[in-house]
Amino acid sequence: MSGSTLKPWNKLVRLREDVRSGELSLQEFAADLFDVVNRTGKRPIYEQPARFFPLTFATTGLRDIVAGTAERLRGKSAKAIRQMAMTYGGGKTHTLVTLTHIFREPDALPDVPSVHEFQSAMGGKAPKSRVSAVCFDKLDLESGIRAIAPDGSTRMLRHPWSVIAFQLAGPDGLRALHPDGADAERDTPPRDGGPLESVLEAPAKEGLGTLILFDEVLMYVRKRPRGMACSAPSSSTSCSHSPRL
Repeated sequence: MSGSTLKPWNKLVRLREDVRSGELSLQEFAADLFDVVNRTGKRPIYEQPARFFPLTFATTGLRDIVAGTAERLRGKSAKAIRQMAMTYGGGKTHTLVTLTHIFREPDALPDVPSVHEFQSAMGGKAPKSRVSAVCFDKLDLESGIRAIAPDGSTRMLRHPWSVIAFQLAGPDGLRALHPDGADAERDTPPRDGGPLESVLEAPAKEGLGTLILFDEVLMYVRKRPRGMACSAPSSSTSCSHSPRL
């Protein structure tokens, strides 16, 4: 339009140097919850809060999930399960990574706008929680998946309930689930309440909430033998448990 004062985008925005030079690795920008939870060092942009949050835009939907999770972990909500069903690239894993950083180490978050927006949505700093993540795309039915206990020790575990128990309470968590009190895996899922409840409440003994994240659930359902698969309505799920409930 003649006489327009609008400027072209390339006059207003400066691309990152790695984009300009062609050195940007797309693999580096592929979110992977397993690498974040286990701090593998493979994806520093996602693993390091100081690099992750400056590149994260606090959308309305993301703020709502963070705020709702915080409310549950503070004991002010009865909604313990949140399910996310999106198309590929919709942001499920990015959301789970955001929850991991915000609630695992709330005192270590960087002083950047996106963090301020999340804290404003939560009404203050996030309640510190122990985070357990079951990444079903990495869970091999034979060899299992590497899990890290609160004390830093590691185990290869084959069942989701074992991974959760070990991440929340270490060998004590496995012993709590096992009928014989051994720190070995049990092959059948524990029933509601009972030993499972004691595992979920373990972080509360240290004044922490419990946040459990599931990523790529349907990949596990498809791999399980017929008759052993559970139903899973979404690819990613977060479950939170308050030490006050």
